[in-house]
Amino acid sequence: METNTFHITPFFIEVDGVQVEVLEVLKSQLISGDTWYHVVVCIHYNGIKSRRYSLDVKDIKDLTNKLKIEIAKIKFIDYAYGIDEVKRLIT
Repeated sequence: METNTFHITPFFIEVDGVQVEVLEVLKSQLISGDTWYHVVVCIHYNGIKSRRYSLDVKDIKDLTNKLKIEIAKIKFIDYAYGIDEVKRLIT
């Protein structure tokens, strides 16, 4: 039996040790019948809050995978150039 999870936005999820605020989720049905979600998120990294941006995802697993990619980019920038560069780029 499949269970559904219901969240009222905004809510937070943790991905790779980083808090991600999910601000809005819009469901859309493609002509092919596939269901996609337009998710507006904001990443909270080391006390820095990113600007809002959207991701188009199929499900929660796809959202998590895309957020892992975005967070890895931020961590690499922090490692290579420092937190000041992260702050400049994501705010």
